[in-house]
Amino acid sequence: MSNGLLSGFRVVEIAHPLTEYAGLVLAGLGADVFLIEPPAGASTRARQPRVPNAGDSARGSVSFLARNTNKKSVVIDAADADHRAMLDGLCKRADVVIDAQPSPFHALVVDANADAVVTITDKRKLGVSSIVGFAASGGLASSGWPEQPPCNAPSWLALDGASVYAATMALMAALARQRGAGRMHYEIPYEEAAIAAVTPWTRPLMSYEMQAAGQGPVTARLGSGGLPIFEASDGYVRALPVTPGQWQAFVELLGSPEELVSGPFSDLRFRLENADALILLCSEHTRSRSVEALFQAGQQLGVPITPVYSLNSFRDDPHVRGREMLADVEDPEFGTMELFRAPLKVEPDEWNVGIEPAPALGAHVDEARALLAEPLPDAPSTAAGLDVTRPLAGLRILQLGVGAVVPEAASLLALFGAEVIKVESMVRVDFLRQVGLNGPMDVNNCPTFNQLNLGTTSVAVDMSQEDGVNLVRKLAATCDIVMENMRGGVVERWGLDYASVRATREDVVYLSSQGLGRGLYDGFQTYGPNLQTFSGVTSQWAHPDDPYAVGTTLNHPDHMAGKQALVPLLAALLRRGSEGRGFFLEAAQVEAAAYLISDRYLQQHFADADVAPQGNRSPDMAPHGCYPCAGEDRWVAVAVENDDQWARLCEVVGESWMSDDQLRETPGRLARTEEIDTHLSRWTQTQDPADVERILRQAGVAVSRVVTGDDIAQDDEGHASGFFRAVSHPTSGTRHYTGAPVLLTGHGRPATLRPPLLGEHTEQMLYNHLGLTPAEVDDLMARKVVGH
Repeated sequence: MSNGLLSGFRVVEIAHPLTEYAGLVLAGLGADVFLIEPPAGASTRARQPRVPNAGDSARGSVSFLARNTNKKSVVIDAADADHRAMLDGLCKRADVVIDAQPSPFHALVVDANADAVVTITDKRKLGVSSIVGFAASGGLASSGWPEQPPCNAPSWLALDGASVYAATMALMAALARQRGAGRMHYEIPYEEAAIAAVTPWTRPLMSYEMQAAGQGPVTARLGSGGLPIFEASDGYVRALPVTPGQWQAFVELLGSPEELVSGPFSDLRFRLENADALILLCSEHTRSRSVEALFQAGQQLGVPITPVYSLNSFRDDPHVRGREMLADVEDPEFGTMELFRAPLKVEPDEWNVGIEPAPALGAHVDEARALLAEPLPDAPSTAAGLDVTRPLAGLRILQLGVGAVVPEAASLLALFGAEVIKVESMVRVDFLRQVGLNGPMDVNNCPTFNQLNLGTTSVAVDMSQEDGVNLVRKLAATCDIVMENMRGGVVERWGLDYASVRATREDVVYLSSQGLGRGLYDGFQTYGPNLQTFSGVTSQWAHPDDPYAVGTTLNHPDHMAGKQALVPLLAALLRRGSEGRGFFLEAAQVEAAAYLISDRYLQQHFADADVAPQGNRSPDMAPHGCYPCAGEDRWVAVAVENDDQWARLCEVVGESWMSDDQLRETPGRLARTEEIDTHLSRWTQTQDPADVERILRQAGVAVSRVVTGDDIAQDDEGHASGFFRAVSHPTSGTRHYTGAPVLLTGHGRPATLRPPLLGEHTEQMLYNHLGLTPAEVDDLMARKVVGH
């Protein structure tokens, strides 16, 4: 295995579905991740489906193989004193321990008093299914066709959202200790992290009383209407012509039909109000052309258009192959497997990490025991005057981002003390600033922009003028980090690419995050939902009987891609702090989306036919679904994780059909899933979703209402905790925003800082950072190089 940004960094991961993805991401950066498992193995080793002919192998789960690469397995029997002592010793010698409060080892981790601990808690008892946490996040309510039940996301989106926060805070704790913060213990509340990772826009949209594609005051499933999908001769494409120029290019792609050139559909408002009719009309022109022809021709014209790829189509795409997103790995039991590398490319190249197969149960016990011979590390020193709630204070970040991914990632760094400088202007307005409370171009009162730029400072610089570019080049030389997600070629034209910035700041950490990444499709235009379709995610985000897959109107994978990119960024900062060197990080957003469903890709590798979408079904749990309740379009998600929960559900529902002996054990229930769903739906549809949630949660069954915007706005616990904090803004007034789902023991959560007015900090930057004189500033202002 190569070095990796985290080589020499030791992680103890307490095996649990909530911690699994955190360990995977850190191991993919080269950390030594010791997976602590009970004698029977982690519960994730039992997931279905299994590798064909795997027998009773503890490595036979396809999901476990895909989501535990590069880890080391250590078996700990909590009843054995020697084992407990070994776990205690490992925790004390680890750089960080990642724990889940529901785990059987939680009490032992607490007693170990390790220097850095991150604990994911599940206070609302959402459990470990894929559907209940997603329902609680608010994401399920906006997913699928309106005629169908809300449709679950593939794999474990909500759990992995909490896990990415855990990985981020693991490295934040390490950075804090590097700066002299002493012991750090972070808590990640699962219910908060699911919202922050999946639907952070919902609370501010409710507060501003504004809508965004089925999110906000009227939560809805829009099918293809919110983010259009059009039929081609051999499949489907998603096209998102958002700007006037993109719409004109899209019309040209369709052959400039008269009804789009001069008819009522030439009016934006009419198009928005008649989205379904527009899709039918446009499909008359798209269905005569192939997916590939529409994709290539549309991108050449500047249309954000992408295929709705199946898993196999994505794997075979020449851009995907050229970037070597998947690699052949020799498995000790199952031969050659195609696995995803970490969703990151690092320069210099030697810092990229290879792929090691998932570990055999207990394969690294001897290695763990050997570590106990190491002397215990000294207690972490504490630097006088350090504010442990703002461990990144003193770091300056140049943010050359638009939209969601980079701005959201940078904003989280700002909440932990970094100075984040966003470069923008009225000459080319960030598209998220273009729809505000008072209509188009009300740039300071846009809920989505304001949510993703909390704590950021804004400088208005016209980057179409050479003098403006020169100012930002000088500013870059004063920054520790540069983050950008501009379209391919833009930062190079500005002379703000990594090579140019490094020439003036050798130790800069530079993060570049384009939609499809560098390669054959360099410069192709995409928004987050384009990446959802391209990555194969949409094809799996469907019920088996849907007319065609539409996925969700959430802007997935934007929120997850930004947060996931923070992990290598913090790892590079940690390495920079110890070695004084800089790095170039490329985090293609499409890779983040595909990596989240890596288990589906490995399943496809072993399958004879295309892997079908699961909808709300689970191969491991029954019942596991979304059930109608009393009220208009109200639903509840229920997942019975084991036989004990089934017995508890039977006590609550108390209907005769549940007494069937075959239903007492999971295999019997899985064989009769459809029948169970029909019976359970008859019970739930007479109940209020809040009542079902309360009754089943009290009984110990994993459950959540399918949370809507109204539910989030009325979440008293979330508001009382400070997660949905009211923040005063000069023009928007006092509004509620989604905060960081992070608590530091003894200090609470980081402050939710207000977003900036456009150009609010321009003079501060010119005077304080660049040292310009009043005459120089006046001249730049007069020529509208800055301040506009």
